[in-house]
Amino acid sequence: MSTQQRISACVVSVDPSTADVLRHQTLVVLEANHYYFEEILEFGPEAQHALSVIYRDAFAVLDTIGWRRPDDPPATVDVPFTAGFIEQLHRRRYDLGHTNIDRVQQETWDQTVVDRDREAAITLNRLLAKV
Repeated sequence: MSTQQRISACVVSVDPSTADVLRHQTLVVLEANHYYFEEILEFGPEAQHALSVIYRDAFAVLDTIGWRRPDDPPATVDVPFTAGFIEQLHRRRYDLGHTNIDRVQQETWDQTVVDRDREAAITLNRLLAKV
């Protein structure tokens, strides 16, 4: 039995504040794809594998940067980014840009949430420029 080899990843050094944004956005990627699992038995093997790759890539990032910020974080952490995970981050960046516009157009909106998402979008822009 042969084991399928992982797609190679590029490695990017990130600082603790970038790791915080990356951690949160990676969890959002996982949450955004969770509903596919409700129908996973109806998928063919290729689709099941494609879904598993999204989760494996996200878990690899979380395992590398940590599931929470350590009390004494290192100056940088080398994070592996696969092509598929980079695509997921591009989608998150796109979504962040649109949710900010949607929130500002609402009658009741929270400025702190909009500011947090804008900062996340800026951080993702910087990060995606490196990969």
